Amino acid sequence: MISAYTTAFNIENIDVDFDEVFSNWLFYVDEIVIATFSREHDKVVEKIAKSKFYNPETINVVSTHVEIESDVYWEGKLKNIALQNCRNNVALQCDLDERVSGDHNLFKNLCSTILSNNFTCSIMLPTVDLYEDLNHCLNIGYKWYIHTKKGAFRGSVNWARKEDGSLDPEKSDTCELIDSDGNLIPCIGKVDLFENSPKIIHLGFLDLKQRNKVNEFWGKIWNHRHSGKYDSSYKMDEIKTGDSRKKKHNIPLPLWPTIK
Repeated sequence: MISAYTTAFNIENIDVDFDEVFSNWLFYVDEIVIATFSREHDKVVEKIAKSKFYNPETINVVSTHVEIESDVYWEGKLKNIALQNCRNNVALQCDLDERVSGDHNLFKNLCSTILSNNFTCSIMLPTVDLYEDLNHCLNIGYKWYIHTKKGAFRGSVNWARKEDGSLDPEKSDTCELIDSDGNLIPCIGKVDLFENSPKIIHLGFLDLKQRNKVNEFWGKIWNHRHSGKYDSSYKMDEIKTGDSRKKKHNIPLPLWPTIK
């Protein structure tokens, strides 16, 4: 009923336990679509095929050619390739450093709500940004994670493109949930955060050493979006421990379910 879609690239330099990812996502979805660069397609397939949860009938790798040094919109294009290859009527966008949490039946209810409408729509889910350990977070935000597949695309919202065609990075990360004309897909609701509610747990700041390693790649991408030029020598400041925003989220452990 639900397809999860994601991206995987720079595969040699990221520390991802695909057993951990798939054991969580497959608790909620019956299909996973992973998009990658054409040049990394075989490497990604080889890596995920080592997972005990890998099944080519349920986990599909697709690829496309992108030029990250010249095309500021490449990330949205990659996520859109994954979305367009989903086979189910409801799609859930997740990154590899995110886990899905909440009551399974409530997720089913969200799907029914989405599909009860005769137009393309989405529902916002809360996302909890863990920080340094499983009990603390930096922030709790909301994103368009779950939505109808038909009529939906990932890319830059039209009002984030300047007159010369360049990106306004303050208005878009190139991955918004949009229609074919670049308009935002209607959001029909927002899920409140409580113990059993559907939500996303973000692990990106759980290990700051790993985060800084990942940012060696992403710093150049974010700088490209703001400066308009790709600089291979650019280095962003390291994220350090002791952020004053750290707070307890009070969600009981374990934070997400898994299959065996």
